[in-house]
Formats: sequence, C-alpha cells, structure tokens
Amino acid sequence: MAFDFDHDALLADDFAGRDAIYTPEGELARTVRVVFTLDPEDLSLGGDILPQAVAAKAGCKASDVEGAKLNDTLEVDGVTYRILKVEIDETGWATLYLGKRYE
Repeated sequence: MAFDFDHDALLADDFAGRDAIYTPEGELARTVRVVFTLDPEDLSLGGDILPQAVAAKAGCKASDVEGAKLNDTLEVDGVTYRILKVEIDETGWATLYLGKRYE
C-alpha cells in the first residue's frame, strides 16, 4: 500500500527540480520533472544498491515513468542517459539509476 505523499516540493524549481525527457524504448518521448544528481553516491534519492556504470541518478513520481525499464532513456541538460535500474518506494517515488548512452 502506498503512502499519500506530495513530492511537488522536491520537484520545485527552487529546490532541485528540472525537466527531463523520458523516452520509453520504441515509444514517444515525454517531459517529466526530476531531481537529478551526477554524483549518485553523494546524494540519496531512494534505494541503496548502485549497479556498475552508474553515472547519475534521477528521482521522480513513479506515475511519470510507469513501466520504465532497462535501456529506456532520460535526457537531462542535453545529455542522454540510459536507465540501468528502477526502484519504486512505498511513497510513489521512483529512483532511476542512469548510465551514459553512447551513440
């Protein structure tokens, strides 16, 4: 059972929120609001196990990335990352572990 928790404060401009482009593999891209860090070991956005090759982490409302899976992409500040792992907690918060995508 999920808690009713308002994540809007975390995602606000005056905290750490920013827009990102989430693209599920084979589907259309859409903009989602995330909290983002390039130093994933220094900031906990939920979860506790970092897979190898993690370049960054993003946190967002789980409903914004429902069905997210390995190799979907998230573009932040013009850099495209591929999703390595998704963790969803009991508050409806999703933590995305990201690796850089090299094309």
